Amino acid sequence: MGRPKKFHREGVLDRVIPVFWTNGFVGANLQQIEEATGVNKSGIYSEFESKDELFVAALKRYLDTGPATRILDREPFGWQNIEEFLIVAPQVRAGLGGCFSVNSTRDIATLPVEAEKLIKGFNDERMKSIRINLAAELPKGSVDSVADLVWTFFSGMCINANLGIDSVAHQKQVKSFMRLAKSAAS
Repeated sequence: MGRPKKFHREGVLDRVIPVFWTNGFVGANLQQIEEATGVNKSGIYSEFESKDELFVAALKRYLDTGPATRILDREPFGWQNIEEFLIVAPQVRAGLGGCFSVNSTRDIATLPVEAEKLIKGFNDERMKSIRINLAAELPKGSVDSVADLVWTFFSGMCINANLGIDSVAHQKQVKSFMRLAKSAAS
């Protein structure tokens, strides 16, 4: 019988997310992972078969615990959910800009296939939630076009957050976008 683990899987994942978020999948190395998690190589590999599996588990943990779905799936649906999503989601963690999922798409060609599937599936779900919120506010014919604008703006704000935009400037940009989106959609 092996020694009992002295760590929790979720804790390791929470501490490794910033390593992958900052360095990307390819750029993250075992030394950084060990330092961030406090778990040595043998401990990590007793829980995760490979770096690929660790990355996929970290990405899934992020997607399951991030604010996007909670905000966009809240009733009543409408503009208020879209605005809160745009304000909160790109600046979800202190010291880490953007969105781990959006940032990871820069490395899509090098990601494990399962990670690519997770990102695409989550993006589809997020867009579906954006459309549901917009459908509560807009005529049927304009929902898809405005949803595409919201997604493009969100992705841009994630990139902006990587550049260290302060929260006041971020909120101002979201407010401006919301005024524009509402007026264009009416």
